[in-house]
Amino acid sequence: MPLLRTLPLVLLDADTYARLWSLLDEGERARANRFMFEANRREYVAAHGLVRLWLGHLLDRPPAALAFTPVTAQGKPGLVDGLPDLDFNLSHTDGLVACAVTRGPGCRVGADVEPGGRHIGADVATAMFAAEELAWLDARPAGRSGPDMVGVWTLKEAYIKALGMGLSLPTDSFAIQPDGPRLIRHDGSLPAGQACRLWTRDLPSGHKAAVALMGPEDRLAVDLTVEEGVSDL
Repeated sequence: MPLLRTLPLVLLDADTYARLWSLLDEGERARANRFMFEANRREYVAAHGLVRLWLGHLLDRPPAALAFTPVTAQGKPGLVDGLPDLDFNLSHTDGLVACAVTRGPGCRVGADVEPGGRHIGADVATAMFAAEELAWLDARPAGRSGPDMVGVWTLKEAYIKALGMGLSLPTDSFAIQPDGPRLIRHDGSLPAGQACRLWTRDLPSGHKAAVALMGPEDRLAVDLTVEEGVSDL
């Protein structure tokens, strides 16, 4: 079952921040301290502390003892001990951090969060979206400059992040139908024998979230669970 845990930064009080900071390893703390602006430092600490706290809770391990390493050439993070039945993905944006986790052999997950009111220019959509997605947007009331753009963007980001390919995958080489949502074309980027399921959610914080789950077809007949905050972890 895919799970999405979010942490709105308005909930990041001094005690919660200190708790998450205490979980980071030496390298993460050094990187956090290199941020010029406090807002970026808080976002980084919240994101990486959330990942440690939640994975530790799910795996019944000390969060501070977890170690991470890239598991794809493009740098998607995974656990050093490489649990084959667990995959996770981190996303952060202005005012929110989130982590998606899935448990199941052969399954991979990707997540993206964006402010619901984010403006994405029509020129960006024309350059980066697939023809099928542009046709869908052109049929919407606000066209290529409206709020539906954010929904398409988050879904595409989630798909790319589940693959772990980053921007090495051309963004117009696959197409998503936002109504559903569902993957309607992948031009070979989806591995043979795998299926993809997509979700999108409007969060109470005003952000939009998208999650992509890839794996054997019989393991995708599940729904997405979304939870907020860290007080129960």
